[in-house]
Amino acid sequence: MTRQLDYKLDYFVVFSSLACGKGNAGQSNYSFGNSICERICEERRRDGLHGLAIQYGPVGDVGVFEGTDQLLLFSTLRKQRINSCCDVLDKLLAIKQSIVTSYVKVDQTKEESSTRGKRLIRELWRALGIDPEITPNHLTLGEIGIESMFAVELQQELERDWNTKVSLNQVKTITIGMLKDYEAGVVGEMKKHMADIKRARVAILKLNFVMPTQTHTPLNSVTKGTPVYFMPPILVSFTAMEELAQKINRPVIGLNWTREVSALTTMKEVTAYYVKLLKTLEPKGKCDVLGYFDGAIICSKYLLKGMVGRAVIIDVIDDSHFRDEYMTDEYILEYLLSFLSSELPDSFKQKILRDLKKEQGMNGKVKYIVNELGDFAGKGLVGTDMQEIFEVMISRIHMLSKYRMEKKKKLSNKLKTTIGKKWSKKTGKLVVIKQFKFELCEDVDETMERARNAYFLPGSNV
Repeated sequence: MTRQLDYKLDYFVVFSSLACGKGNAGQSNYSFGNSICERICEERRRDGLHGLAIQYGPVGDVGVFEGTDQLLLFSTLRKQRINSCCDVLDKLLAIKQSIVTSYVKVDQTKEESSTRGKRLIRELWRALGIDPEITPNHLTLGEIGIESMFAVELQQELERDWNTKVSLNQVKTITIGMLKDYEAGVVGEMKKHMADIKRARVAILKLNFVMPTQTHTPLNSVTKGTPVYFMPPILVSFTAMEELAQKINRPVIGLNWTREVSALTTMKEVTAYYVKLLKTLEPKGKCDVLGYFDGAIICSKYLLKGMVGRAVIIDVIDDSHFRDEYMTDEYILEYLLSFLSSELPDSFKQKILRDLKKEQGMNGKVKYIVNELGDFAGKGLVGTDMQEIFEVMISRIHMLSKYRMEKKKKLSNKLKTTIGKKWSKKTGKLVVIKQFKFELCEDVDETMERARNAYFLPGSNV
């Protein structure tokens, strides 16, 4: 419009915002609008005309910040008086750049870290509008709804205090209890929490949430020796088992859980699929197998059918936790979280479990977990089929639970006798690995007996 006027403009000035140049959470539309105006100024400069966009910070006297300082409590910026904005404009009209910034920084004096931290937490209580004495200690800043500006200030304070990188997502997992300790000068719990968050993030980033398309995958480069076949993990991907595979001086092959297997509805059908697959890969039966969870059941079938030399079962089913008669949605999802990362901080897991109660239906709950884990892990997470893999894991838990209940009912009191007869010729061919702490175990034999019963394996006398 100005170019269509038969009048040459001396100046073309746009008031932009620091939110456009530096960014501010929740203001992407506002920043985009300012960015369009800045592009116009750049275009005018390229055409030999005047164009100036000034990215102002918070402005006093008029506008959204008039009469309030609450949104700036944790900011390193202060409001710029309108007369100052005009004085700056007068000077900036003489420069050649098309985009500039103008803001007022706080004249910060150095404080003791502990004093600064206490002041920050006191301001945080006021900004959040909560009384720390009556607010539950387990609630996280993310649940309370901390403003991004406040989260950034706390993030910067922790980074200065500890000389380490802290993400905004990590800040949002901090609990009220940790902040109260931090205000009192006790930082051990919060430091441990941050370290746990980093370890868990590294562990989750190692996982690969992509559904395989091939029936099997080599897990190491060894080509000689008796092959070892790994049954599909509950997480579907073998990424968590690759380190183990590299240490084995024999060919290690992973049998994949593909979409073809996902179409099956019972453990009997799944077992038949993997029996057929292994017969195709190893028709002479010269191989060993390793599995856990539902894969352990399939390993025992291989051995009973004489298809393998040895079967190794890693026991991860604890009857005190894997309760077939109590498979509610919440219980299943809690069980799944334990497989994702044993190092996942308890406060983060408990926060997810609390929020799950607000979600409707299993599909909504799974979507929530997928989104939370995606935010937690960050951009490095390979999660193309994460939702589908969660649905596969839930289906596998249901199938295994149903299989165990039917098996127990069928065998009833004849369990020991039936198992003993089936396994009488397989002595020395089965290895069960059970992880437990001896000092916490009152009766080792009883513990191992329960582990064998979990997979319908022979007793110690067979």
